[in-house]
Amino acid sequence: MFFPNVTGWDVDIAQSEKGVSFSKNTIVRTLVAANVFFILASFGVLGYFIKPAGGLFVIRYNVYFGVEIEGAWWQIFIPSVAAILFLISHFFLARRFYKLCERIAAYIMLFGSCLISIGVLIANISMVFINY
Repeated sequence: MFFPNVTGWDVDIAQSEKGVSFSKNTIVRTLVAANVFFILASFGVLGYFIKPAGGLFVIRYNVYFGVEIEGAWWQIFIPSVAAILFLISHFFLARRFYKLCERIAAYIMLFGSCLISIGVLIANISMVFINY
């Protein structure tokens, strides 16, 4: 066989990852890579469309009441920075859970951070759409 260390499809992924360190775990790497991708996409969208200006930008818009929150251009980047902070905190908590043999909790922490990053990307796209 060409790949002697490859686990077959009939083996559960949880069993195939037994004894693997946190940083070499396939699920952890995938979730962290997805987080980084969504955060970089978020910064990319904002960096491409939002330029420093003296005027106010719409940060929050409500269908019923119109513009609710306006701010300076740099305040639009706050949700993306918050997503980075969530990723860092969830990463360290997930690593702690993984060391305590609570791998499912670690995966859920990283998946939750991924969902937050997706939500921030959607919010940033809507802010760009409103201001562009």
